[in-house]
Amino acid sequence: MEKPIIGIISNRVFEEDRPFMTKTMFNETYPRRIIEAGGIPVGVIFSDNIFNTDVLDICDGFVFQGGSNIYSSNINAVHYALQKDKPILGICMGFQTMLGYEWVREEFGDTMPTYGEISDFFKPSDEVNFIEKKSGHDELDPFYLSQVDKSKHGVLVTPSSILAHIFDDTYLDMPSVHGFCAKDKILEGNRKHIFKVTGRSNDGNMEAIESVNPNWWAIGVQFHPELEDKNLPLFRALVSEAKIKKLRK
Repeated sequence: MEKPIIGIISNRVFEEDRPFMTKTMFNETYPRRIIEAGGIPVGVIFSDNIFNTDVLDICDGFVFQGGSNIYSSNINAVHYALQKDKPILGICMGFQTMLGYEWVREEFGDTMPTYGEISDFFKPSDEVNFIEKKSGHDELDPFYLSQVDKSKHGVLVTPSSILAHIFDDTYLDMPSVHGFCAKDKILEGNRKHIFKVTGRSNDGNMEAIESVNPNWWAIGVQFHPELEDKNLPLFRALVSEAKIKKLRK
């Protein structure tokens, strides 16, 4: 059987008056893990932050990688994956992007937003509604892989979660490389949520979320599993789920 194609949602840096400083970037650790897990990595680029589904349509699953700013195209990609029932793994900023989608849905209420509505509505400045700066989670700066153990903290995982099943454990020791944490309020209240909290750090911060829909495989983690070989099972789980979706096409 053909290997599933895993789209990596790009990290974008934009400076309006400096075209050579406007860049689309991919961290090589993500395609490396996808290849090791048996998938084919493909870069997903939304030039000028213009969302389109052409490259998404050929993908069987997605990794939302870490980065610096969340754009409307990133939020739209989560919306697309939900609509098309394609599995996603969000890491660091990718995890935060999934929470950003929760906030967008809350703002629209019971009305399912369209791609165009999301593009017109969401701006990087809206991140303050679902994440906040917090110390103690980026102690190794600059980050060197040789010192990865110094960056780690514990993550307490819900026993019934997919994450606990993948690692066969409810306590994970993971690299922490982020200066912003999720605001709990984004997944609180009586509103019907898309995601649920399935992991927290030792100090209580949200570290993992999963889809509430058992038919849509979606996991977001604030930590960086791609930095260590031992976390390959998480990427294998994504690729395996993408294979299943590919067979059902």
